[in-house]
Amino acid sequence: MNTKRQARGIKRSSVMKVQRQMLLLRCLGSGPKTSEALIDEVNGQMLEAYPKAAREALRHDLRALREVFGCVIEYTASVGYRLVSVGDLALLNLTNDEIAALRFLDATYTANSTWPDHQQVRRLVERIIDFLPIERRGALNVGEPILQQAGPVAPYEHDPQIMRSLRKALAQRREIRFRYTSSQRDGEETHRVGPVNIFTRDGHMYLLGYCFDGPQQMVERVGRYVDYRIDYISKNSLTILPRVLPPALPKRPTWTVKYELRDVVARNKKVAHWFADTDIQYRDDGSALVTATVHNLWQTRQILLRYLENCRVLEPPELIDMMRATAQGLRDLYPPSTNEIG
Repeated sequence: MNTKRQARGIKRSSVMKVQRQMLLLRCLGSGPKTSEALIDEVNGQMLEAYPKAAREALRHDLRALREVFGCVIEYTASVGYRLVSVGDLALLNLTNDEIAALRFLDATYTANSTWPDHQQVRRLVERIIDFLPIERRGALNVGEPILQQAGPVAPYEHDPQIMRSLRKALAQRREIRFRYTSSQRDGEETHRVGPVNIFTRDGHMYLLGYCFDGPQQMVERVGRYVDYRIDYISKNSLTILPRVLPPALPKRPTWTVKYELRDVVARNKKVAHWFADTDIQYRDDGSALVTATVHNLWQTRQILLRYLENCRVLEPPELIDMMRATAQGLRDLYPPSTNEIG
């Protein structure tokens, strides 16, 4: 009987700790607070939440939120503890239509907006973004696909420390340096990057970053935005640098893409909206003309190749060249059969 009582007591204590930590996170969400203010606020909402050794229990809870859930919580002597990011404790998973609406608000109610009540709307937008899953925040970037792309979940593990450091660097808008194993080259390369966002694509997790410095043999990446596969970042190599990113990084290149879809995929008038600003004109013959905005031609090619021979790219010329090169590569890989009958 004593063993069962002890087990129930341990379980009840563990549940109470988790409840206390979630309540602590909610208190931090309303603004910076000192240790005393946090303890008083939590105890006020959960009877005897913190024991007599309240400060030690508070430190344990903060450590658990950081290490277990990846929360970014900073401490400044003059203001106390401040919640910078909720990490893995994302509580919202908006639909694609809701993401599109949030993207509109994010782009309209900027810090310098002159719209009525823009400061309140700006704070609301930022609060909503803070509670989005980290992989859904990339959908807020204009030109990125707003639909989840189907694909197998990659079995490659992501180092927890790398993920924590990336989230912290994103929240603090600081440069990072890491060693990277490229799929196209042998050996490791050192990159200095301004992190922009974390997103998923076809089962892989990526860091979108602005490359400030890279290896000499890949100088074409410097001064450009690069999608870094996170599982290619070498373990224990990521360092958060002191330099804070400027308020605005260089503008990402934008292309307007235009492509035709044959009636076999467009006749039901339910063509997928893969990209931002997608406009679809359904024709009388059942085909469709699609116009959209993109930032990544390589990724755009990957998506449009899913339509196989039922898609023809009309613009831009760079994407047409990429599609033509892909078609030629497939011809070379699958030459016509030379077998003759008789």
